[in-house]
Amino acid sequence: MRISMIATHKTASLGRCVGALLLLLIFSDIAQAQWSGRWLAIGRLQSHYLGGGSEPESMAGIDGTGTYTWPGHHIGAYWGHWRGLWVSAKNWRSPDGQTFPVRIEHIGPRFNGVGEVFQDVIKLVYKFEQPEIVVDGLRTFDKPAIPDEIDPSLKADAMVYNKTRNAMGIEMERKVYQFSNEIHQDYHIIEYVFTNTGNVDEDDEIELPNQTLQDVYFTFFYRNKANAPAGAWDNSGGGAAWGQFTMNDALVPGFQEYGQSFAQRHAAQFSWLGHVPAQTVFNTIGNPMWFELQPWIAHIGGDTTGRLGAAAMFGTLTIHADQSATNKTHDPSQPRMMTRLDSDDAELTARNDHNDLSVMQLERNWLEDGNKVASDPANARYNPNNPTHAYIIQPDGRFHLQTSDPSQGRPGGWGYVQSFGPYTLQPNQSIRIVVAEGIAGLSDKLSFMLGKWYKNKVRAEGQAAANAARFSWNPVTDSPCQEGSPGCVSLTKNEWVMTARDSLFQLFQRILNVWENNLDIPQPPKPPRRFVVTSGTDRITLEWETYSGEPDPPGGWEIWRAQSFYFGIPLPDSSTVYQRIATLPGNARSYVDENVTRGVNYYYYIQAVGNEVDDPTAGRRVRLKSNRYWTQTYQPAVLRRPPGRSLDEVRVVPNPYNLEADLGVRFPDLQDKIAFYGLPARATIRIYTELGELVKVIEHTDGSGDEFWDLTTSSRQVVASGIYFAVITDADTGAQTTRTIVIIR
Repeated sequence: MRISMIATHKTASLGRCVGALLLLLIFSDIAQAQWSGRWLAIGRLQSHYLGGGSEPESMAGIDGTGTYTWPGHHIGAYWGHWRGLWVSAKNWRSPDGQTFPVRIEHIGPRFNGVGEVFQDVIKLVYKFEQPEIVVDGLRTFDKPAIPDEIDPSLKADAMVYNKTRNAMGIEMERKVYQFSNEIHQDYHIIEYVFTNTGNVDEDDEIELPNQTLQDVYFTFFYRNKANAPAGAWDNSGGGAAWGQFTMNDALVPGFQEYGQSFAQRHAAQFSWLGHVPAQTVFNTIGNPMWFELQPWIAHIGGDTTGRLGAAAMFGTLTIHADQSATNKTHDPSQPRMMTRLDSDDAELTARNDHNDLSVMQLERNWLEDGNKVASDPANARYNPNNPTHAYIIQPDGRFHLQTSDPSQGRPGGWGYVQSFGPYTLQPNQSIRIVVAEGIAGLSDKLSFMLGKWYKNKVRAEGQAAANAARFSWNPVTDSPCQEGSPGCVSLTKNEWVMTARDSLFQLFQRILNVWENNLDIPQPPKPPRRFVVTSGTDRITLEWETYSGEPDPPGGWEIWRAQSFYFGIPLPDSSTVYQRIATLPGNARSYVDENVTRGVNYYYYIQAVGNEVDDPTAGRRVRLKSNRYWTQTYQPAVLRRPPGRSLDEVRVVPNPYNLEADLGVRFPDLQDKIAFYGLPARATIRIYTELGELVKVIEHTDGSGDEFWDLTTSSRQVVASGIYFAVITDADTGAQTTRTIVIIR
């Protein structure tokens, strides 16, 4: 019997900072939580995974802002706030002979898991070698997704492999799969295998070789923001930044299936941004981006078009759960418990301790039933009179007309939880659970056009009239249409947003098709092995190389370009901002962009285009392209100054330079730099310390007068404070000049 959707009642009261945060991630995460991390970032849905097996609050993303960025190139676009994982058993006996009636090992929602969970392995595996993307001599990337291993036999294009042990003696293997196929880039499949090894600590000794684990539950926590990108820190009204106004609903086999046949065997929970009562100028469903109106301000300064920043839904689908340790067929009654959780519940999110029996007993009662107090009639087990969180907020299910507060007065809002079990695990027996986490919704173009139309309507006619007005769109052609014409759909803004639920269900069905097809999907052509963008004085040159033995893409190459911002300002819709500027034959290896203006930043990506093929997992024919995130540039290309007429014109800017950073290895696209202006067209720059030690040689060959030094040595170490000498040699004449550089830490 499924126990589901029970409310808990305990309540407790523009800029890009990635450079410093990446250093914090790499060098400080062990000190913070003893976990290493890896990014999956080769598709539209991207997320960070920690070596502890889940992603607690304050450690979920690279800076604690959350999990799951979508679209991946939009800054601050986090859809999840945290994940959690508890493993519970009854009558557990410790190595020293102490018996615990209830034992729970925690990581998350807020507890970082230290002392209860032990990282063994975390690594990022790619199917093929990562492309090298270079802008003006420096590698460019947004997230440090550098593979640890290449495995050509991998079914997916990328996988995070993670192994942990916990203090109960259970080893967890987590495999997170991601595809770069554009039809399958909006979800991650996560496969968990939990094994009773009896190893309760970090070493290899088996402390409990003979203990059978009884009544084991695996409980997963999700707190979704559901209003990215405007919903990141300090960029939206009230607690929307951490999910206060999130709505949570579910597909429940045998009870609430929304007409989806797959729901008879596969449960799901999902979230979206609901109505925010504090915003009275316009309706917040879909998250219209109106920067100039308080208290609802947009994430990115200047994003005032009204576009819908959250016309999508995020969900978790159960793909598979073992019947038992000996019966590996799927159990459609799992997860056994599904509920909502007050995200600030002081008892369940802040007091986790595997040595505190009273707390663990409360947690165990709840993770079995969803009940904080089992005798509370308001927390009766799931029945038609006790609906999901979304139906508590809007009992008639007409969510496009919602006016109630999704938070019910709780400053943290609500998340959702699912608990799998109970299982019995004899020594060396395992349980496998497979879930998928994905996002789907309106297209970028529709979100942009609909939001802009709605904003104009509100200003011209008022909110009430705009809420009732209908917007006509053809989903097949993804363009406006005349109402009544073939294929034209006419809905209000909120009704359009709620169609994201159907899109999410279609995504769920596609995921199940992929899993049942053993992760076999049509493979797009590979991206270039190396993509180099070089700024010139009157043009920007793009050059690329293919992988050894890789045939030319049959559909050729497409070059896409945006200007001013890679993340989409002033027109935030990526399908509007990035324009296809060239279609080239498959044997092309370069392109010269001469339609450029001095003083403008340009960003590019290149896609290899394949043939049209049948995709049985998508149920249609598709023309596959290599994913944009393989070759997206995050550092601008610009027109450079012409070369200087003599070495007397060479200038160093800024000088002196205050580095204001700690010593350590730097990532090439993120560090501070100084510029050499007025150089000859071809020159060599040799940089020496005050003692005459050569620390860097820079070959300047692009014909411009500009070159840059990233303030690192040839071995990628950040230079110390001091006086440096740059000896500049004109490669054509042999003439030399010297400039003194002062670096202050």
